[in-house]
Amino acid sequence: MPETHLLSKTSFLRGVRCKKSLYLDRFRGDLRDPLDPAIQRRLAEGQQVNELARGLFPGGVLAREVPFDFAGALRRTHDLVQAGAQVLYEAGVLHDGVLAFVDILLRSGDTWTMVEVKSSNDVKDHYAWDVALQAYLLEQAGYPLEEAYLAHLNREYTRQGELDLQALFVLEPMKERIQEILPQVPGEIEAAKRVLAEGTEPQLDIGPYCDDPDACDFKGYCWRHVPEPSVFDVYYIGKKKAFDLYNQGVVRIEDIPEDYPLQARSRFHVQAHKSREPVVDREALRNFLERLTYPLYYLDFETFATAVPPCDGLRPHAHVPFQYSLHVQREPGAQPGHSGFLGDPHADPRPELLARLLPETEGKGTILAYYAAFEIRVLRSLAAAFPEHAAAIEDRLARIVDLIEPFKKRWLYLPAMNGSASLKSVLPALAPDLSYEGMEIADGTQAMEAFLALREQHDSEAIQQVRQALWDYCELDTLGMVRIVDELWRRA
Repeated sequence: MPETHLLSKTSFLRGVRCKKSLYLDRFRGDLRDPLDPAIQRRLAEGQQVNELARGLFPGGVLAREVPFDFAGALRRTHDLVQAGAQVLYEAGVLHDGVLAFVDILLRSGDTWTMVEVKSSNDVKDHYAWDVALQAYLLEQAGYPLEEAYLAHLNREYTRQGELDLQALFVLEPMKERIQEILPQVPGEIEAAKRVLAEGTEPQLDIGPYCDDPDACDFKGYCWRHVPEPSVFDVYYIGKKKAFDLYNQGVVRIEDIPEDYPLQARSRFHVQAHKSREPVVDREALRNFLERLTYPLYYLDFETFATAVPPCDGLRPHAHVPFQYSLHVQREPGAQPGHSGFLGDPHADPRPELLARLLPETEGKGTILAYYAAFEIRVLRSLAAAFPEHAAAIEDRLARIVDLIEPFKKRWLYLPAMNGSASLKSVLPALAPDLSYEGMEIADGTQAMEAFLALREQHDSEAIQQVRQALWDYCELDTLGMVRIVDELWRRA
């Protein structure tokens, strides 16, 4: 089989998902979407978790010493097995032109046990294909399997001191789970080989698989014919209904039939999009505003989450607040004051964050957050981690009001919001002079990635530039809320 058509585990899994994606990955990499920094970090985290998991089975030997020396890794795997190695890390297995590296391979007499390591907190459905392929290749290559495990992070583990690997990981037996799809593996291998051998782009339309389990890196190319906005942008429509309309040839929102069954909030968006008329329920707006008690505290957190808990009191993938922005407005229309906090990426930011936030929000007055469920979760996690501050945090929780409510309940809607109640849609519609466009950091994911990247940054000028960008972004979130409330008063 020509080396061009060698299948890796990654390309096999891509082909199971979508043969067109497999073709594009092999032959048209120039059409790939720009690499998301979040994906880059997840890959790096996955490698970190993989290496940690080896500690569950100490004394092993690394079979793949050079990343892209596949032939060398296969020879070394063979030699180690022949020499009687009991534990191998990244053991190479090749069968019928399909290559995979097994994270952990354990000898048990005449049989073997494989362990696939994932950095998630649970077993996701698509992992079954990952394990099934490796199990198939191992069996075919002469490694009879006693069991196949998937090692994932334990969502209940809370770090205290040094990492406890036995508590950090959960080993899930997978051999029984993969029995249903195992017979399909050879057929999927042959189908993938045909795509690569033919060398022509499969004529496949878009489908739910474009975002399952995550967004395909060729989505921009495959979805280029879909207008913006489209039926996929209808508020809370769901993939099933959106693709039902698309498959009927209905792509634009204005073409959705009046009698097409939609839930109320989706129907509202469609009708508002078609009419292009604003909606203002002044009485509801007044009732909402009268619930607010001045001074108003406009609060926004930024958080990071890592697979491996970096400090005590944290669980895998727990959200850790590293920054907040706070605008305080004493009375309607008054000029707000601003303060905030931005932590040190090399230390636990939570103690200092609380030491700053609690005095600044002390006393009476409504605390406003946009999509407050997030701020509430952050504050509750802080109360659990620092029980000495729990009573003060509970006081803040009791004062929170969610600023998304008037927009989620459609008491105020403008066509420019495009059906969305998110801050990124509402703010430009109500205050066009405030925009995230052109900002170095323009959303929460970018903020998290930028903050985590500071751990590896040593250039003082670059560090200062990133920190300023973080300040600018977080401050705009709370300043935007001030402007939104001012607009609510004006329109009410």
